[in-house]
Amino acid sequence: MSAYESALYRFRNPDPWHTPAAYWFWHRLPDEDTIRAQVRQMHDAGIRSFQVQARLSYPIEGYLDEDYLAACRTAVGTAAELGMIVGIYDDYNWQTGHAAGRAVTGHDELRERHLFWVRIPAGASEGSLSGIRSATENLGPAAMDWHYEGGVVAWADWRVEYALVVEAMEAMEAMEGDQGTAAERPELVDRLDGAADRCRVHLAEPVPDGTEAIVFVSARCATSRLVNPVDPVAVDRFIEAGYQPFADALGDFFGSTVAYMFFDQPHAVYYDWMERTGDLRSAMPFHESLAVSIRERWGVRTPQVLAAVLDGDDPERLSLRAQFYEHFSGHAMETFLGKLRAWSHAHGLRQSGHEVLGHVGGWTLDTAFANWDLRVNFGLDHFGVDGYRDLTAVDAQDALVQLSPVFGDSVARHHGRGGTMVEQYFVTPPEGGAPWSGHWGLTLQELRTTAINHHLQGMRQMIFHGFYQTHGHGDDHESLRNPRFDFPPGINFEPWFADHHPRFALESARLSEFLEPVSPQSDVAVLYPLRTVWTAGQLGEQASATGEWARALTESRVGFHLVDERDLEAAAVEEGAVRFGGHRYRALVLPAVTTLRSARSLRRLRHLTEAGVRVLASGATPTVYQEGPQTAAEDWADLAPAVETFPAVPEAAVLRGLAARRGQTEPTLRVPAGSPVRWRGGPDTAGGFRFACFTETEGTVELLLPDGPWHIEEWEATDGTVRTLEATESPAVLRLEQNELRLLRVHRDAQPASGRADTAEDSEAAAGHGTPEWSAPERLRSGWLLEIAQDAYEEAGTRRDIAVTCGWQRQGLPAYAGTADYVRQIEIDTPVPLELTLPAVAGAAIVSVNGTRVGQRAWAPYRITIPAHTLRPGRNELRIRVAPSAANRYYAGTGLRAEPEPCGLLAPPLLSHALQPPSPGAYPPSSQQADRCSDSCCSTRSSPSPSRALDVVGDATAGLRRH
Repeated sequence: MSAYESALYRFRNPDPWHTPAAYWFWHRLPDEDTIRAQVRQMHDAGIRSFQVQARLSYPIEGYLDEDYLAACRTAVGTAAELGMIVGIYDDYNWQTGHAAGRAVTGHDELRERHLFWVRIPAGASEGSLSGIRSATENLGPAAMDWHYEGGVVAWADWRVEYALVVEAMEAMEAMEGDQGTAAERPELVDRLDGAADRCRVHLAEPVPDGTEAIVFVSARCATSRLVNPVDPVAVDRFIEAGYQPFADALGDFFGSTVAYMFFDQPHAVYYDWMERTGDLRSAMPFHESLAVSIRERWGVRTPQVLAAVLDGDDPERLSLRAQFYEHFSGHAMETFLGKLRAWSHAHGLRQSGHEVLGHVGGWTLDTAFANWDLRVNFGLDHFGVDGYRDLTAVDAQDALVQLSPVFGDSVARHHGRGGTMVEQYFVTPPEGGAPWSGHWGLTLQELRTTAINHHLQGMRQMIFHGFYQTHGHGDDHESLRNPRFDFPPGINFEPWFADHHPRFALESARLSEFLEPVSPQSDVAVLYPLRTVWTAGQLGEQASATGEWARALTESRVGFHLVDERDLEAAAVEEGAVRFGGHRYRALVLPAVTTLRSARSLRRLRHLTEAGVRVLASGATPTVYQEGPQTAAEDWADLAPAVETFPAVPEAAVLRGLAARRGQTEPTLRVPAGSPVRWRGGPDTAGGFRFACFTETEGTVELLLPDGPWHIEEWEATDGTVRTLEATESPAVLRLEQNELRLLRVHRDAQPASGRADTAEDSEAAAGHGTPEWSAPERLRSGWLLEIAQDAYEEAGTRRDIAVTCGWQRQGLPAYAGTADYVRQIEIDTPVPLELTLPAVAGAAIVSVNGTRVGQRAWAPYRITIPAHTLRPGRNELRIRVAPSAANRYYAGTGLRAEPEPCGLLAPPLLSHALQPPSPGAYPPSSQQADRCSDSCCSTRSSPSPSRALDVVGDATAGLRRH
């Protein structure tokens, strides 16, 4: 098999690494029949990979017991029979590090320990620490029961770790240019009185004038179910309690069906307290091994470093702060993630998972978790964390274009990979909703748009959060504990899932396979301001600046990646470009970067500017070096004339100017101003170029080709067909209709274009179809009945008149959210092809005529051709089965929504008839309009829209023509 044939085979037959995956939520122990049925349901819906996840409704005492592991084995065995792959989700609910409390049971000394601090002013001899608050409280009682035995936080084993005497902040501010002093005085503390919720520090003598005492104390959370993540022994115990049982139960599947381990947001809980002051906004996980490493790193300077972590904004203190967080994050990653990876590799498994991402659900680095100081979770060093993974993973929140996928793809490329898993969940409710009530109103159009956008940003595989074991119950609305309101929707309980999800899943998988070998045309590298985060915190100017650059570049259709400062060390500088990790960039952006590793970084930046690389900076500029003499401000002033500086992100014209003008050197796409089309593409590993483009509305994009000859193919994600197009000249305009996805491959080799997918309908498409002209549409406004034939609802058996000018939720069915059929008779004199258009639909639709299914759509445009052979002279039954979202069923009576959501037909259908028979050999129809079901009953095609043409600019009759 040639490389081309192999690529085409993979495109037509995507593997489980590219098809959608799911978290399989277990709310109770499933029996064998349920397991087999639900694994088969996933498989049939195009979900070929899953992770079992026991949720809060699952009895915590049953996690990892014999019955649980036996059920897991049945699930994995069923997956093996179906050729699926399984990842092991490594903990109960989420937040890796507790094994449902099994790790610390009988090992109290391994529970999470945190470092707090008490400030005592001059003249005083006592200080207190009280009002300690766990961030888990924000998630409600169910989460408190999950994290803490008895649902309460209690502290024990209080210890003094460090006692410092430092100049008072007032004195520090008065001594400009002086870094102040910090001396460790352990003898200063006379007594420590610790309690379950507070502690009091007593000094041997009052604090001297002009100074203050800072006493760092640690305590063990006596009720926490989490292990101490910086204690090597605790992590070993977590692996023994939480990982080894899977090896014992499933080990013979390891390395085959069971392919990887997956960690999820490993971190200790974030704690705040009433008396906390200083730059660090959360208590810090602490252990003797960390203390030893700190003393080995800084020795007698340890007090000065700890004081700088809390206070000061002069370069010397900020330098020490950055040094500390680099040391802390490195220690935490090696202690925790290093041990997880070592176990996984020793058992033949890959390691994956994701950490807490402050940018989830948006663009800025502080979009989420703003009340947590994420520097105490691996230092926010995402590039560093990815070094402990074999498969990159991130999470994404809500149906939004956001930073997570491109950031995940960026860190993967830093480590020589590419592409990321994206765990997709929904949290933010629509207007009238409540937190955590989720999104039972999800439509397949919304999910498809989200998935395509993620793919265009670097996603390899979507992991949907989640596939539900049960849809919960309606007699309480407590978040998380009731499965119904635990990050809904449960995708398999959406009415559109069974009939319509398989098409979406196959399209997503084929898009992923199509993009897999592509090195994207990305011209801009955005420096991830890690050291600025360490010195300024996650809420600093750099957080918004990074997000603003990323969003503006995305909206300007300028390809970019985030890069790490460590990449500067190994960067290969060329004329007018720089290579980071094998990828070539023309510009480097510094988003409000104030701290760099050393003067060497600025020297590397100077080297870039001298080679013609554009270096751009916005907002604040470098003033601190983590290492070495503090000359950053002066060095930057010397470099600044060679840097393009802006107060904020520049206008779109400047951004678009950062993209290379490739049309004369290699194929590329160009988005005209105002076009909503988004795209991703570039050279592939076989010597060609691939481009995927998509728009939620109508739009155009131009294909630019250097002098030929070029061979152009269109790869259809819906059915696997590949068609050859003929280019007359460049540029050509690619016109896309609403929600259309188009895939092009451009190459110089005369490879056989190919061929067809192995179904009867694909042969029919390849043979060519006519393009009939259609009559003016008739509006089918009246004469409709609504039938609810089979359902678990009390509405089953309903047959009633229905209007098609508004949804059924406004016609006496406000809580019905199952499938329903709109039925109408139509009169035909002579059977000819008909075109049915549904202008407005809330849901997915299947159209049948006289009992024969003729097409289905789950996203606009809802346009279907009805073949003449399905019609007969006289009366014909037209049936439109609509499957809406489940929102009105699950929110009814809860008060979680202001009003019912639309369901069904919202505007009268339009019917046109063919005016003349189609001529043979005309173009095949568009993939957007064609109903490419593998069922023989769905093999008909609708006519192509004019928007499918690839036209030379200014000549709508020429351009790219299909052979």
